[in-house]
Amino acid sequence: MGTVMSAEERREHIRPTLERNVKKYKKCPDVTVNQAVVMFCSASSDSLQQHLNRRKQVSYPVASWMSKLAEKLANLSPNPKLAGLGALAVAIFIDAISATSSSDTTRDALRCVFAEEKASEVWDQIDECLKRCVMHIDNNNELMTDIRRTECQLSAALTKLKNSMARDGQMSSRALKAWVNGAALHIQMLIHLLRLGGSQSCDPVQRLLSTYLSELDLLFTNHKAAVRRKCDLDCDVLQDCPCPYFETEEGEAYYVAQFITFEEYFEAYYDYHYSSQKYKIRKYFEKVMEDLPMLVRQVGHLSVS
Repeated sequence: MGTVMSAEERREHIRPTLERNVKKYKKCPDVTVNQAVVMFCSASSDSLQQHLNRRKQVSYPVASWMSKLAEKLANLSPNPKLAGLGALAVAIFIDAISATSSSDTTRDALRCVFAEEKASEVWDQIDECLKRCVMHIDNNNELMTDIRRTECQLSAALTKLKNSMARDGQMSSRALKAWVNGAALHIQMLIHLLRLGGSQSCDPVQRLLSTYLSELDLLFTNHKAAVRRKCDLDCDVLQDCPCPYFETEEGEAYYVAQFITFEEYFEAYYDYHYSSQKYKIRKYFEKVMEDLPMLVRQVGHLSVS
């Protein structure tokens, strides 16, 4: 007579098969913080200069648009307005005036993050704020007034988006990604106000970071349930084949070994593709909280000669 495996022995037995199978899926959505936000809003102050140098290598004639840049940013380096959110806004401005024909611009990359229809209001406020950061880069009072206004409107739009996912059952990976990036940029707006002297205490930013970390847990719980429902509906047995198959929310499907249950397969799939992303997002927000004093004191550098 054969021995019955314990639950732990079974997990160890099927682990290699599970790991090999769930790695096959290549189209699972990325819901993490966009690289442009990470790069320009980090504690590093050289991202903007590197971006300008890359544009100078591919955008011609350089002299014409560089003169426009020098005119706009005359005597502004080093300056806190060129750091963080300001650096992101200026990078978008550089892309625009360099007349690049590439669709791979900073603004395009950000806009794609908010392609979900429910996230259009979030993108509208972010787009407006980034535009205003360049419009009033030489006027502190106007700039801080604009950021305060759009920050309040963005906060309301993010609450509306969160509730649509957590309360109204309108959860999707695209909507989750929009919320994650909107929250990251909302935090950066508040940091930029501190950087410019428009706020005096880091306490509101720290409290908001804590709130977003808590809401992140709630939204990922809802996201996991939504993805499970989608995959469970698509998991079936083909008429001409006894092997069940597992289909993701993006339509990728592979056969599943019969000795592995749907629940075991789904848990491995979600852990590999999404739990790791949640961990990455949490680390991003925690890093912002850890670096907050440094980010507030940050100044940006840009040589346009």
